Amino acid sequence: MKQVLILADGEWGMDRDIAFARRIAAAATHVIAADGALDQARDHGIHVDTVIGDMDSLDDARLIDRLGPELNVLRFPPEKDWTDLELALNWALERSPESIVIYGATGGRIDHTMANLALLEKGLGTRTAVALIAGRESVQLAQAAVALDDVAIGDRVSLLPITASVTVTTSGLKYSLAHDVLVRGAGRGVSNVVARVPVQIDVHAGIVAVVHGRVREQSAT
Repeated sequence: MKQVLILADGEWGMDRDIAFARRIAAAATHVIAADGALDQARDHGIHVDTVIGDMDSLDDARLIDRLGPELNVLRFPPEKDWTDLELALNWALERSPESIVIYGATGGRIDHTMANLALLEKGLGTRTAVALIAGRESVQLAQAAVALDDVAIGDRVSLLPITASVTVTTSGLKYSLAHDVLVRGAGRGVSNVVARVPVQIDVHAGIVAVVHGRVREQSAT
């Protein structure tokens, strides 16, 4: 697998966001639905290769049977220690793809959103780039060098420490940092602006969440 798309059963956003999800799905080599996300995928014409979860959120459990052998079904008991999205991410990471994109993992319950964002830590220390997309925003975690190749002038980039502090150097942002220390709980890294492309972020110490907010329509490439 080269690029895996994981569909979560959260808020999928407006039509333009769902159109972007379709483009990601078309470019992906494998599409996974976490439980009830299978319903949303079918409603919006997105082909799913694998569905993972306890299947308690499907509107019609018979949908799995109707899809037949074209769908790989990995069913788990309702009483389990992992969320359906976590099971999907674990399964994808075991196959070592180049990248994993998670879509539809925010909105609704705050605890689910926070837990889903925390799942990005599973990609650290692997060769797989893991990103979560919500509307026109994407987030990834970094503990080394990150190049943002898909940014545009005027886009918003926020750097939010995950560890107690991070030391970072940036290029391409309006407010540049040079071995500066950002502290968790303070807002210094919020709402920087892309001044030139590409944007380079070098993390010298710690782990930082890189949040990219697009000002124009998204592209799947």
